[in-house]
Amino acid sequence: MQIDGFLYAFIAGFLLTAIPRFTGTAPPSRRIQYLLAAALLAASIGFEAQAFAFGHAVFAAVHAAVIVLAVRRVARRRSSPPDSFALVGFGMAAGAAGALVNVAVSWGWIGAEWDVLGRRLMTEGMVLLLVLGVGGFLGPRLLGFAALPGVQRLAVATPAARPPLFTGKRVAAYAAAGLAILLSVALEYGAGIPGAALGRAAVATVAILATLKPWRPPAVRTTLAWCVWSAHWLLMAGLWLAALAPAYRVDFLHVVFMGGFTLLILAVGTRVALSHGGHPLSAERRSWPLRIGIATGIFALLARTAAAFAPESFFELLALAALSWMAGMLFWGARLTWLIRTRSAPGDGR
Repeated sequence: MQIDGFLYAFIAGFLLTAIPRFTGTAPPSRRIQYLLAAALLAASIGFEAQAFAFGHAVFAAVHAAVIVLAVRRVARRRSSPPDSFALVGFGMAAGAAGALVNVAVSWGWIGAEWDVLGRRLMTEGMVLLLVLGVGGFLGPRLLGFAALPGVQRLAVATPAARPPLFTGKRVAAYAAAGLAILLSVALEYGAGIPGAALGRAAVATVAILATLKPWRPPAVRTTLAWCVWSAHWLLMAGLWLAALAPAYRVDFLHVVFMGGFTLLILAVGTRVALSHGGHPLSAERRSWPLRIGIATGIFALLARTAAAFAPESFFELLALAALSWMAGMLFWGARLTWLIRTRSAPGDGR
């Protein structure tokens, strides 16, 4: 439910907004958006009811639909997407592989020993690659080191006249990084080579250092910018901790999930709701809903990782972590819903 439901709802919503804007194409229709949302909800209900065969099959169909929608817009592009979006392609491929493995396991087509590979292709594969691909472009802009470019809508009439898919010189490096991360997941969880985690941590760290330069504080001192900055530090820390301390691998991966992924969802969700809803971006400077979401998320992360080292209070700390995380996300989510419902630019970002 966390990956195929909660996280993927943000992934699909963001990609089906960003890809049309970066390629100068039309977004999916409202009908398609509602169908995808309903299908994700159905898959989540299936997981909660432990109907895993149903849930994984529905999710695989949703992921395939999102890939088709994205590929069609890239094929009809009127402008080129950012170079770092090469990692997005590898991320969607990892998600497709993971979804197929999960379907095969849940339907009994392959053995249960493949279950871990399917799950990790979704988390340390798909989500990590999407974060690096999107973050490589948006991160420096949300930190104030670069300006968001305007979307060019070129009058392109024929496929031959369309711009190249990627125009920068760093595409090969991004593609190599994406392939390396995807292979590292397959080698570690499919072939039992634990050292691959070190390679994955190194590649992700180099990608973050090269694009965000996180040793510098944000140029814009807003709550949202600090949220993005902190998320990438937590992402690097979690990957290295999990790689260097395999006995606590599951516990330290929560630094990636509850730290890096959660804070990035908070930041990007806030920015999208404000900018696409016609709200002033000055609200990012001291956003109390965002601060509360960050504080409860960090507290939940600390409680979850501490549980591994306090066996006498293990389940109490897990409960505290879960309640804190849910409370923060519900509070922030209520604020986000209000921003969406009160948007001053109807139709923008459909």
